[in-house]
Amino acid sequence: MRLQQMNEINNLRLKGYGSTKIAALLGISPNTVKSHIRRHPELDGALFCLECGKPVPQDPKRKEKKFCCDKCRNTWWNHHQDRVNKKAYYSIVCQRCGKEFQSYGNRNRKYCSRDCYNAVRRSASLL
Repeated sequence: MRLQQMNEINNLRLKGYGSTKIAALLGISPNTVKSHIRRHPELDGALFCLECGKPVPQDPKRKEKKFCCDKCRNTWWNHHQDRVNKKAYYSIVCQRCGKEFQSYGNRNRKYCSRDCYNAVRRSASLL
């Protein structure tokens, strides 16, 4: 990539354009633009969204933001599942069928499935 293209990418990023729009304007591959953005995340102290490359306004009193909006944040995390720190897996025994199952994030679950839950509810309503 030429130095002129790099400068144009940086200028368009400062104006708030995303990587696909920059690629279309410059006539280069979107992957080339994304690669440049990933390699040069900071530009004159500005921070850019990890997903779309738009500048992210920062509040000095708060934690550093990495995404411009919730849509970008959700899209990025959905494409980077390997970086999710999932530690809240619990092994629980179903109170109805006795089968052991894994629950993520809820250690208070009692039943392994909706079917077991419904069966217990039906039997309780018959009493």
